[in-house]
Amino acid sequence: FVFAILRRSSAGAWSSAGRLRRAMGPDAAPYTGAAPSAAEAMDCSAPVPRTQSSFSAGKQVLLKGGTGESFGIESAIGAQRQTPSLRLFLAVFACCFSPVLFGFSMGFTSPVQLSMEGAVKGGVRPPSSLSVFTSPQFTVYAAILNIGAVPGAFAGSMAMDRLGRKRALALSACPHLVAWFGTAFASQPLLLQLLRMLTGFAVGMGTAIAPSFIGEVATADLRGPLGIAIQLSITMGLLLVNVVGAYRPVVQDFDGESFSNWRRLSYWGIALAVALGTVAWMPESPKWLAQKGREQEARLALRQLRAGDTAAEEAELFGGDEGSTASTASSAGPTGHSKRLFDYPMSLLVAIGLLAFQQLSGINAIMMYTTAICHQAGMENAELATLAVMFAQVVLTAVACMLVETAGRRSLMQIAGLLMFLAHMGLCYYMAALERGWWAPSWLALAALGIFIVGFSIGLGPIPWLILSEVFPVEVVG
Repeated sequence: FVFAILRRSSAGAWSSAGRLRRAMGPDAAPYTGAAPSAAEAMDCSAPVPRTQSSFSAGKQVLLKGGTGESFGIESAIGAQRQTPSLRLFLAVFACCFSPVLFGFSMGFTSPVQLSMEGAVKGGVRPPSSLSVFTSPQFTVYAAILNIGAVPGAFAGSMAMDRLGRKRALALSACPHLVAWFGTAFASQPLLLQLLRMLTGFAVGMGTAIAPSFIGEVATADLRGPLGIAIQLSITMGLLLVNVVGAYRPVVQDFDGESFSNWRRLSYWGIALAVALGTVAWMPESPKWLAQKGREQEARLALRQLRAGDTAAEEAELFGGDEGSTASTASSAGPTGHSKRLFDYPMSLLVAIGLLAFQQLSGINAIMMYTTAICHQAGMENAELATLAVMFAQVVLTAVACMLVETAGRRSLMQIAGLLMFLAHMGLCYYMAALERGWWAPSWLALAALGIFIVGFSIGLGPIPWLILSEVFPVEVVG
């Protein structure tokens, strides 16, 4: 299914530019005029001369055609006059603490599982102050994060429309603070599980808000690369929680063995939540301010986020054409976003489908239980093996960011799908062989784990976030 969709939505600037050139005609002159209005862009009733309507026809093919081609070309001309400022990168940096917390929260259970379950390590059990769960209770604790994220995503969507992108993102730091502070001192299993659900609620809020904030403050040419920064930040959060959770000052020695002190590890979650709160001092999304009719604030925010002349972008925001954010706000009303979004069913299918497959790929289970898998595979230093896996994921995600423009989205997704399929088959056989006493070498589990990380990191990890910003027109991305 993924391959079939991607055959029609190879979301890259090369294929989009090709469709635009074909729509304009082989002998079309380069377009140098002003950007067309939405009404002109959608008008194909008359022959298309090699002028502004040439671009309009190309834009129509991209926006209304049933192929699901990339919509990033829509802003290709605008991208030439957009220069990012230092404030833009600072705003994105502060925003990325949200996906870092996502990775930190998801991977929290990996280094602390033995401590929280009271499992024997080297013939020694962890101190009673750390042993709070039975094995079934810990399974609920690990999984309940995702349950909390579902209502959190809806709450984040409503909050960012009412309060603004940056305020809603700063607000998402509050449940993180409460949850991590409570985790540091709570001892009751039920209370810890509820706090874990609250963490998931905050993660869901951030997952809904962060991509919109980055997509709306970024310049057109940086929108895709900065979108991939979300997945890269998630992997950094996973690496951080495993690095900190496996070594001092978080590790606690007890009867000659070392156990991860999850209470101390929670303090790092508090620090990351405070860092996320700094986004409140960053510029707001100019598009959201324009939607709310706050023209002067929108112009000021745009000038803070750009280093060059912003007259062209201000004209797009307040020029009054149908595609502008300002006019849409007055005409569409509170449900305008949904109406425009459903005008692009193929794009919606691609976006939701890829993100759904990303979550159904098994990545959450593997990230939450990496240390346990390494222990089960007989690794003497499972914590070090886990760190190697997390570090590899960060590196490979960064590599995917560089390869995605040259190798292509669809090619990377096909390779990733094959690798993840082989990895799952290997892990499936290994787990079944252990139960039945068949041949099950420990290297098989480790190899499958490594292959899965490679596949996910170059494909389903970063690419859905990138495609999300490319298969919709700019005004619909948020």
